[in-house]
Amino acid sequence: MKLVVVEDSVADAELLARHLAKAGLHCAINRVQTEPEFIAALHQDKPDLILSDFSLPNFSGLRALDLAVVHAPDTPFIYVSGTIGEERAIDALRRGATDYVLKSNLSRLSSAIERALREAKLKADRRHSEHVRTEQEERLRRLTRTYRMLSSTSSAILRLRNRAELLDEVCRIAVQQGGYQRSAISLVDSGTKVLTQLACADLDAQPGNGTDHLMDPFGPQSDLMDQMIRSGAPVIHNDLHHETLSESLRESAILLGYRADAALPLKIDGATIGMIRLFSTEPGVFDAAEVGVLLELTANISFALQYLEKDEAVHFLSYFDSLTGLAKRPLFCQRLAQTLAKNTGDDAGCTVLVFDVQKLGAINDSFGRYVGDSLIEKIAARLKQTYTDSECVGYFGGGTFVISLPNVSDASDTGLMTHSAAAPLFVEPFYIDGQELRPTIRSGLAFFPDDAKTADALVQNAEAALKAAREDNEKYMMYGLVTQRPTSRSLALESRLTRALDREEFLLHYQPKIDIKSGKIHGLEALLRWRDSEDGIIQPSEFIPLLEQSGAIVDVGEWIFLQAMRDIAIWHGAGLLNIRVAVNVSPLQLRRRDFVERVLAGVTSVGSAAAGLDIEITESMLMHDLELSIRKLSQLREAGFGVAIDDFGTGYSSLRLLAKLPVDTLKIDKSFVQSITDTPNVATLVSTVVSLARAFSMKTVAEGVETAEQLQKLRHMKCDQAQGYLFSRPVPATDVPSVISRLERAQSTTIHAFSNPADSSR
Repeated sequence: MKLVVVEDSVADAELLARHLAKAGLHCAINRVQTEPEFIAALHQDKPDLILSDFSLPNFSGLRALDLAVVHAPDTPFIYVSGTIGEERAIDALRRGATDYVLKSNLSRLSSAIERALREAKLKADRRHSEHVRTEQEERLRRLTRTYRMLSSTSSAILRLRNRAELLDEVCRIAVQQGGYQRSAISLVDSGTKVLTQLACADLDAQPGNGTDHLMDPFGPQSDLMDQMIRSGAPVIHNDLHHETLSESLRESAILLGYRADAALPLKIDGATIGMIRLFSTEPGVFDAAEVGVLLELTANISFALQYLEKDEAVHFLSYFDSLTGLAKRPLFCQRLAQTLAKNTGDDAGCTVLVFDVQKLGAINDSFGRYVGDSLIEKIAARLKQTYTDSECVGYFGGGTFVISLPNVSDASDTGLMTHSAAAPLFVEPFYIDGQELRPTIRSGLAFFPDDAKTADALVQNAEAALKAAREDNEKYMMYGLVTQRPTSRSLALESRLTRALDREEFLLHYQPKIDIKSGKIHGLEALLRWRDSEDGIIQPSEFIPLLEQSGAIVDVGEWIFLQAMRDIAIWHGAGLLNIRVAVNVSPLQLRRRDFVERVLAGVTSVGSAAAGLDIEITESMLMHDLELSIRKLSQLREAGFGVAIDDFGTGYSSLRLLAKLPVDTLKIDKSFVQSITDTPNVATLVSTVVSLARAFSMKTVAEGVETAEQLQKLRHMKCDQAQGYLFSRPVPATDVPSVISRLERAQSTTIHAFSNPADSSR
């Protein structure tokens, strides 16, 4: 133990040393008796303890205490004196002394020292814990701030369609919400190949145009850009005052008060096309977590720059999966169709491989959704590394990926080989949050032109093969084998289905749609059910595809219109007036040339007009002969029908298309509604759809509303209507009056409790 002893008497100092040695305390003692000696000893020895006489000829004990408080504030200070009185001792303790011991009672010195050292250690431990806690709070604060910036930037990408406005807004958000002192975005001019600053914002100034030299105190920084192009990685400086930098950069940083900066590349198709640069007055701010969020930010900006000139305001989230960055089904099929159109030679061929990650649900349940999402991201990253052509890969959601492989046309001996196109991605394990995951896959394959002649059919058949592989517990399945394996049950079911209409086995159930603002019932959706004579109620997902395949959906669809009109007439007789019913229309129905005439003739045979009926169509249905579809829908609207687009956001719709369609309502798919409360990107997309609908004077209906939180979120977004289990399950026509009555009675608790929470708490 190192001691500094402030004592003018050598004899007294030796007495202290003998006393400490006798008590078993082994000490290295440095005796000082002047102020300069004391200060030097504190800095050189860094003692564990200070012992001081109170009265010295040339040096006051109180002065020694004051110096110790300044130069060694954490070192225990004990007076050992024969002249200190009680009042002076109390005053010394108030000023920072740890204890005092009289020279006449040195037997107490060892215990006083041990206690002082214990207390000093406890204080040091508390200071360390407080320092760690403060650092963690600061890190959380920074990350929260950065995620807020990321969310606001995503909203700006959806909202702004002008590049200059978007870049200015990103810089402003980085400064005002991200907490950075300065931000700047520079892009390489496609003509001159020179890096040019296009946008900049500073905490002490308004966002500005990058051409102003005052906004760019660091020069063109072409060397920094060259470094990023070579490495493809961010360039981080967490201490501009001490790291190895150019002299001009260090001088500028010191002059402007910057302590840290990050330059992050903006990339399109793997090529660095610019950078975003962020400056902070805090050193060490760009840690791994911060940089991770910023890389997400640059990825979003890069995608926005690539597709900014597209006319769909929600193009990115509609065509690309936000989790993986891969193409969704519509864009993948569009790209595949272009590839097939180019392959016109005799040896032209293409294989579509659809594979999914097995037991993804179990991974989500065991480790959390975050781990499952991270696994999907890492699989997508390996896909991008393996297949540099981004147009040949896609993600359909739910752990299902797709790859198109050209020049494979002989299906006889390539099944296993093609399955192996994805299998190597899973040889090495995935490490996520300390967990080692070794997922397996199952795949389905379809070959062009053997299995299908079009892109959509090829993908659909590959998915059918994947489904068959799941059912047969095979690692992979080729579509050619699927067509050879219909089960006896499916054949029997299809056989009975052909007679179901004649046997009056179909029935309609109705689910109410609620006006979110008023809580009133706005209408009902008619949903087809089949009560099979052998198996009872069959799920729609099982028999409706069979109706589509056989073409029987046309006759069944006409029956749905007629039955809905009959049910409306019965309700009118029971006093339920102004009830509107929405009927789903099959693609096969809409494509028939006489679709409008058959619908109008059918409803006229039941009632005098089409009042009370709406039709619902999906986005994909409109892609087949668009102009003819628009004419048909316009005729139905003129006849009194309402028109809604069902499952909006999952198909092909664009702003240009919306402007042309004779549509009254957009129905938001339940997959979005179910994620609206915990996925910011989905919430942003739903809010954008609601805003788009309002801009086109359309209503919005949210499907699949199951919780009060979802309803509250939708109300804040000003969505017009909602339907789902929160209000009622689909019920038979005979139960509709009682359901409407129940909902009208429960109006105040179902809607108004969420519309004004403050009132409900009074």
